[in-house]
Amino acid sequence: MKNREYIKLCIVLSVFDRKISDALLAGSIKKFIQSGGLKENITFFEVPGAFEIPGTVSMILKNSHDYDAIISLGCVVKGDTAHFEYISSSVTDSLSKISISDECSIPIIYGILTTYDYKQAIERSDPNKKDKGGEVMSAALDVIDTYQKINNK
Repeated sequence: MKNREYIKLCIVLSVFDRKISDALLAGSIKKFIQSGGLKENITFFEVPGAFEIPGTVSMILKNSHDYDAIISLGCVVKGDTAHFEYISSSVTDSLSKISISDECSIPIIYGILTTYDYKQAIERSDPNKKDKGGEVMSAALDVIDTYQKINNK
């Protein structure tokens, strides 16, 4: 196992649906600790919904250089209106733009579930089922490794 004790992470968590958010967060933290990371090296910021995640990520980048990655966690569930499409698209596009901006030199990891119904969201967020929170953390650690290889050349 790689030494991950030095890795410092920031997690921006949408708490619109606390059950889903808490499950994603639990899976992420569990994977980080299993991978050799220290829970005390994670800083958490909560926002009301997924739409507020990109602005918060942007503010973190402007005000702190302490993190090896920023991870966004949340869920948008399709409802009866087009709101799902607008929010999902806006958040995805905004985080993508932030991640390749000149101000960003660390991985911005997308961990926002977009599901067609609440049952899907529960299954995908549950650390004992699909464990998307754990998958997102694995991706974050892999991309941190890649960025470090690039920066050490």
